Amino acid sequence: MASKWPPKKNTAYTFAVYLRQQADTKLIKTTPTIAAGDFKVSTDGAALANPATIAAESPAGSGRVLITLSAAEMNGDDIWVRASDAAGAEWCDEAWAIHTTESVWDDIPTALEVAA
Repeated sequence: MASKWPPKKNTAYTFAVYLRQQADTKLIKTTPTIAAGDFKVSTDGAALANPATIAAESPAGSGRVLITLSAAEMNGDDIWVRASDAAGAEWCDEAWAIHTTESVWDDIPTALEVAA
């Protein structure tokens, strides 16, 4: 499996989050209603925009929400993702900062590759 950490600049990236219920913030919201516009992404301080892929719970009923960002959305040093329930009352607002790097562990040559 390819490395996912640290997140690589200009490379598609998927990460998982859990959203908290508004009614009781101690509890994770399972089966959250997620619509276009609930999640926004900003690359290097640019205006917030809808990501190409709508976040989705996976597996169903788990409360784990996968956020997938395209290579274009990850083509910056600082990526910001904001989640805000557009309907307004199901889950709490959240935000995440992703700091990218030019290379990941998979980019480091092995001893055999260096010797070749």
